[in-house]
Amino acid sequence: MSSFIPDAFIPFLNALTFTRPNAESPPLVCLWRDTPVVNADGGEHNIKACHLYLREETKVSLASVRQKMIHQLRENNHAATEQIADAFLGCIVAAVEGGDKRSAFWADTLQHFERSNVSHFFVMPNAAITRPITFDGYSLGPINIDILKSRCHRAGSDYAMLYASRLAGRLTLQSPEFIHTVADFIKPLMSRGLVVNENLGKFLLHYFECISSNHLEFMWKHLDRTQVLSAAFGAEILDVESFRSDMGRFADRATIYLDISSKRYGYVVPQGGMLILNQPGPDSEAYLRFQNHREAYQLSAISDSELGRVLFECGKFCQQASGFLKSGRADDAALYATICLEHVFSEKQSTSEAICSRTAVLTYLRLSLSYEDAVREMKRLYDARSGFVHAGRAVSSVNAERLIEYSREVLRSLLYLHLNPENRKPEFLKKWIKDLDFTIAGIESGKSWDNTFLAENGIFR
Repeated sequence: MSSFIPDAFIPFLNALTFTRPNAESPPLVCLWRDTPVVNADGGEHNIKACHLYLREETKVSLASVRQKMIHQLRENNHAATEQIADAFLGCIVAAVEGGDKRSAFWADTLQHFERSNVSHFFVMPNAAITRPITFDGYSLGPINIDILKSRCHRAGSDYAMLYASRLAGRLTLQSPEFIHTVADFIKPLMSRGLVVNENLGKFLLHYFECISSNHLEFMWKHLDRTQVLSAAFGAEILDVESFRSDMGRFADRATIYLDISSKRYGYVVPQGGMLILNQPGPDSEAYLRFQNHREAYQLSAISDSELGRVLFECGKFCQQASGFLKSGRADDAALYATICLEHVFSEKQSTSEAICSRTAVLTYLRLSLSYEDAVREMKRLYDARSGFVHAGRAVSSVNAERLIEYSREVLRSLLYLHLNPENRKPEFLKKWIKDLDFTIAGIESGKSWDNTFLAENGIFR
């Protein structure tokens, strides 16, 4: 890991200031804008905007410094965006005066990246009306104030004590603990005899706000992954995108970082946002369907095997297709449903006819069709999709929905096949495709296959 800071950066670092040099000086970068904050008692105060300025022109640009920082952050498995690099730079400038001292502090901080246990509390504005449900380390239901207080206490924060009455009883999505890398600014500060004063504290908070936003995105992707093999079957417990984008605008969010250094300190990052939500309790039909689907196909056992990777990719395409159809985008729904099928069946020499026949043989029993009728329907649907891609002709919602049904049933066959540990070995898919083609050849020549043989290849009612 490189902690080298070029000498050419020193004049640039020395020229950085939070004070506007003169009325005409443009800001080099805006760290944060005027931000209204709601206090624990319901009152409001305003955090004034903060900008970095250059006292004088230098040969080194902000772009080159950012690029260096982003590279170093990524080398240390730290989240890296321009905003995070700017926040990192802000902490350096706030902590130390002087370009050479800032350069040394920067280099020292690069030696003190730590792994932190990170959890998220996503608190909706409405009250929870059911007992909590749990899955894959997540909890959805009334906020567990005791857990929030315990983690805030370990982080040395009074956030839970201040806001407990305001948050009590509200619907909350609590994440499992994730491991993320953070910069431990405290160690290089202490080694220089510096302390975290109120002014520096603002910049440290901003740094944690920036990385917590990135880590929250990681959580959404992780949560989405828990739904991806259920969504196509209507067995998901949350519409993650809606929960994240639409409802999330009204939520209070708290991200808690624990065990950052040998001092075992932590950090709590609060971020504030009436909707009535469908809250599936542990006795609800939705949660029962979700749990039954997970247990029937042993979703927790799906790992990073060849078949497992294909499952998640296909689940994602099928999930996206269903989402597009719900939002009235039938063309995109048909496109993503077809991509799902192509991802499973398309090889270098594969044609649309091969994809249609393989899809048909895998699904015709469950769709109550003859194999021949399934092939004809798939060709018609595939042609409709091609008409959109190549000629811009609209796909009807009926055709899009039928394509999704085919892709969903292919996904179901893959889930069934994954139940057999032998099918999780490398090269399984290549052999399976050959077996499917062999089965198709037999059917087309008039041969009847017994149900056991068909089931071994994922063909069942």
